[in-house]
This record gives sequence, C-alpha cells and structure tokens, in this order.
Amino acid sequence: MAKLRARRMAPDDRRAQILDAAVALILKNGNAGCPLEQVAAAAGISKPLIYKYFARREDLLKALLEREFADLRGRGLDDVPREIAPERAIRGTVERALTYYFERGPIIRLLSAEPEVAELARQGNRASRRSTSDYFVAKFMDAYKVPLDVAQIAVTLVVNAPVGAIPPLKRRGIGAARTIAVWSDFIVGGWKMLAERYGAPVKVKKPAKTRRP
Repeated sequence: MAKLRARRMAPDDRRAQILDAAVALILKNGNAGCPLEQVAAAAGISKPLIYKYFARREDLLKALLEREFADLRGRGLDDVPREIAPERAIRGTVERALTYYFERGPIIRLLSAEPEVAELARQGNRASRRSTSDYFVAKFMDAYKVPLDVAQIAVTLVVNAPVGAIPPLKRRGIGAARTIAVWSDFIVGGWKMLAERYGAPVKVKKPAKTRRP
C-alpha cells in the first residue's frame, strides 16, 4: 500500500485545511467524537503531521470553537457602524447572524456537546451574546426611549432565540432568506410597538415668545 504523502503547504494553510476537514467530518457524522487519526485521513495527511499541529484531540476542538466564534463575531457587530439607524442595525445584524446559523450553526452545537470543550463553548456563547445584547440595549434605549428592563427583556429574548429555532425551520424546508426577512420585520415592528407602549413621550419645545414692539 502506498504511503500517504501530503502536498507541501504553508503552516497557516495546513492548519486551516485540518480544521476544514474536521468540520466536514463532524457535520457528516453528526457529532464531534472523531479522533485525530480520522481527521488526518479526512484531510489527506499522515498521523505524524496532524500531531505537529494538534497534540491532543482537545486542542483541535478548542481551535475549532475559537475559529467559529471569531467567524460569528465577524458576522455580528464588528462591521456595524455605531451611529447607524436602529432599523438598519437590526436588519444587517440579523442577516449576518442567521446566515451563519443556517450555514454553520450545527458546528457550535455539536462541539458544545463534547465534555472537553463544553465550558469553553458556554463561555464563548455568553461572551458573544453579551456583546450583542449590551450594544442593542444601549442603542434601543436611546432610539426608542424605553426603560432599561424593557430593553433588556426584548434584546435577551431576541438574541437567544435563533440558536434553537434554526434546526426545526430547516427541517420544515424554510430557508435563510425567508427567515431573515420575517425575523427582521418581526423585530423592527416589535420595537416600534414597545416604543409606543413604554417609550418616554417626546417633549416638543414651544417656540419662544417674541415681544411686541
């Protein structure tokens, strides 16, 4: 049997190739329980070579999680201008986040089920959602003049809902574009209703009285 020989690649490219092969394998198997040897075979490289990049399976899982969270952050608030109008911020962030969840969402869920990295996954999820939540709570309090608790309730529910919703939507044959449009409209309309019900009334300045000569 011919000995497996991988073509030469730059270290960063090789590392990315291994991670990509691991992602494809995890999605195919429906779990993240694959050993390093199996990942090496999927990547078309030798066992000694994969151990040069990842000494333990746990190291590979951590690297996968870190890359996924970095990707998710990049689709979230990193590219959203701080002075953008609330509706545009909602629609842009929803599009980026839901596109990620439809394309790669199962990866974080499957990795989170592995005991070696479960706590890291929880920390990453909390950090990612906290950053988004803090941004939108402040933005909507300013834009819609709602109290802090109203903003926190609405934002917390909205930020945490998509993770569990995407799998059943996909099973029903509902795609990303339709979901993004409906969810964006739902959020925008909801904030307008909250502003009407809980928002502080806008004070209209009376024109200054002019003295008659």
